[in-house]
Amino acid sequence: MDKKIDVVIVGGGTAGWLSAARLAAAYPSKLHVTLVESPTIPTIGVGEGTWPSMRSTLQAIGLSERDLIRKCDASFKQGTIFRGWVTGSDQDIYMHPFSLPADYSSQNLAEWWRSRDLSVDFCDHVTPQRSIALANKAPKTGSMPDYAFALNYGYHLDAVKFAALLHDHSVNKLGVKHISADVQHISVEQGIITDIKLSDDETLKADLYIDCTGQKGLLIGQHMNSPFSSMRDCLPNNRAIVTQVPYKNADDEIAACTLSTAQTDGWVWDIGLQSRRGVGFVHNSDYLNEEQATQILLDYVKSTSDKSIAEKVKTRAVNFEPGFRPEPWRGNCIAIGLSAGFIEPLEASALAMIEQGISLLIENFPFNSSLNDPASRLFNEIMQGHWKSIREFLVLHYALSRRKDTDYWLRARSSSHIPNGLLDKMQLWQQRAPYHRDAPRYDELFPAASYQYVWLGMGAHQQNNAVSPSFQGISDQDVVDRILQDVRVKTQQLHKVLPSNRSLIKELVQ
Repeated sequence: MDKKIDVVIVGGGTAGWLSAARLAAAYPSKLHVTLVESPTIPTIGVGEGTWPSMRSTLQAIGLSERDLIRKCDASFKQGTIFRGWVTGSDQDIYMHPFSLPADYSSQNLAEWWRSRDLSVDFCDHVTPQRSIALANKAPKTGSMPDYAFALNYGYHLDAVKFAALLHDHSVNKLGVKHISADVQHISVEQGIITDIKLSDDETLKADLYIDCTGQKGLLIGQHMNSPFSSMRDCLPNNRAIVTQVPYKNADDEIAACTLSTAQTDGWVWDIGLQSRRGVGFVHNSDYLNEEQATQILLDYVKSTSDKSIAEKVKTRAVNFEPGFRPEPWRGNCIAIGLSAGFIEPLEASALAMIEQGISLLIENFPFNSSLNDPASRLFNEIMQGHWKSIREFLVLHYALSRRKDTDYWLRARSSSHIPNGLLDKMQLWQQRAPYHRDAPRYDELFPAASYQYVWLGMGAHQQNNAVSPSFQGISDQDVVDRILQDVRVKTQQLHKVLPSNRSLIKELVQ
């Protein structure tokens, strides 16, 4: 351990710089981290939504929350609001919040709810978050410390500015070496990368190489030959048309959630930052050409802003193949970010998977070369499980839709595209609600509470609301009444003390 272990990261962007910062902060005396970034390849810049896990990640690298808010055009995200996903009607709206239902660890309110009350919104009665978010209020007050909260939250942020902030922090605070150059040649012998040659004639040798080159997968795919497993058989989308929309007025409210609005042939995300909105139309290129898809996006911008803004915004297409690499760690090369996989923007899992990958590497870093094989096997197994879990949860949103208005929705909700594990759960949920055993791992990316919010929010319980003969949930009405009353009281209290998203951000950036 006298000599530092050399780690070379190829590729910048959020994946590269977040990996660099986490490794350098975790093992400052053990690792020498170098990041090689091409001066000719821009950051893709569309990963603008995070999960609450990002708060712990930023704390781990010693980054101030106020710096993030000031420098990344960031705002607070409390979950996702879905519009039009079930029937497409104006009343079709539900929320997947970041806060768990009240008393979730010991009480299955979803089971009580499905069999007794179909007329009101589950989410609205088991957490204050929906009410607070729909009022565009913040999840905390300005007097709270960095990362503390009244309601669980993540962030909306400018991905390009976020990568720049991580770059500056990694180099100037954590000692990461930055090289601006293109990779010219990669040498591989017996399944191991021996060195990489750069356009500035420098040759780098490392013990471990991390591939953050995006969908290209320069190291892991093109040189380590790690296969890619497509998910087009169960997920419908492979392209997004994206744009940035300025606010009509500088003091316009900032949405407290990602807005996900279903369209006739896809869905639109709408993310509110401080100075603008990030908007994208996700769809299947088999059903729409780029011009048609762009017009749908512009029509959405026009309907949520105005015609003059819609006429000025610039759009671009981002193509993707939904899928992942079952072996993101092969030899001495590890794929993090898009090089490891990407499914689609729904539920914003891309940045979360970067966090998962780098955290898992840190926990099992092979300081002894003899540990490389067991570490890589464990890493690959766990990451495979995460990808399959994400696939299952995203498919649920499509499978529960009752839309029949286009071939797109008929295909997206078809049972032939539902993974077998999810299909089994959906059949069992006809007589019981989702709960802990449906997502039993301690590190589940989507706990059973997330399934509850979507399942109940999309009304899947309404045709099967009889109490299960084996129901072991809440039987005491007094317990239910006490829990729901506590939620009502807390909701009223939070409405009184929490500022709007815009007000809190103004306070923090001063």
